[in-house]
Amino acid sequence: MVLSSLFDDLTTTILAKSLDTCGLRHRVIANNIANVETPGFKRSDVAFESALKLALSEKNGESAAERIRRVEPEVVQDGSSPCRPDGNNVSIDKEMADMTKNTLQYEALVQLLNLKASMIRSAIQEGRK
Repeated sequence: MVLSSLFDDLTTTILAKSLDTCGLRHRVIANNIANVETPGFKRSDVAFESALKLALSEKNGESAAERIRRVEPEVVQDGSSPCRPDGNNVSIDKEMADMTKNTLQYEALVQLLNLKASMIRSAIQEGRK
C-alpha cells in the first residue's frame, strides 16, 4: 500500500469535501447576515449534501472516490423564503441557527478527521514494533 493512499481514501475525501463545504457555507451565512438590512437582497445557501448522496449511490463504473471528487458545493439563491416589504428575505434568526448548526457540523468533521489520523498513527507505531 502506498502511503498517499492512507490519506486519499473515500472517507478522507468525503471529510475533506464536507469541511470545504462548511467553510463556504460559513462565508455565505456571514454574507447573508451582513446584508440583513440591504433592500432587495436575497439570501443564499449552499447545496452539497444531495449531490454527495447521489454520487455515493450512483453505479456508473467509476469508483465512489472518483465520483466524490467531482462533487462541488454550489451557492444558490433562495427564492422561496418570504420577503419583507423591502424585498429582503434574510431572517437573522434563521441565519444564526444555520451558523450554529454549521459550526457544530464543522467541529464534528474535524473530530472525525483527527480520529482517522490517530488510527493511522497508531497503526504505524504498532507496525514499528
